[in-house]
Amino acid sequence: MATPPSQSGLDERETFVHQTLAGALIVGAAGAVVLWLFGRPGWAVGFGLGAAVSVGNFHLITRSVGHLAGPAADRASRHLWKGAFFRFGIVAIVLFLAVAVFKVNILALLAGLVLTQLGMVGFWLLRSVQTIPK
Repeated sequence: MATPPSQSGLDERETFVHQTLAGALIVGAAGAVVLWLFGRPGWAVGFGLGAAVSVGNFHLITRSVGHLAGPAADRASRHLWKGAFFRFGIVAIVLFLAVAVFKVNILALLAGLVLTQLGMVGFWLLRSVQTIPK
């Protein structure tokens, strides 16, 4: 039996999000392991934390955007604003604790954030190029 178009689009979007999250987790874990193996455990923790913040933020964004298409779309803009403030608050708290309390290496933290984001953007570009008709 054929899947309705709306159902297949939803599955494709969910697959895309899951693949993005999996790829970002792999980048974060691989970077942390490589730094640990090179004798930089502090950098490994910072890199892993930066990657975790990046992945968590992306996950919260996808959940917020997913509510835009739901049955309560009329309240979506308010929900989106609340989600944005919640995300920024959580990220600010985590980054403050990491830098001020746990003294995580800031360069490693930034590297984890940036390289994970670049990995996600690279994956998105790759997927976009694959959809161009030949």
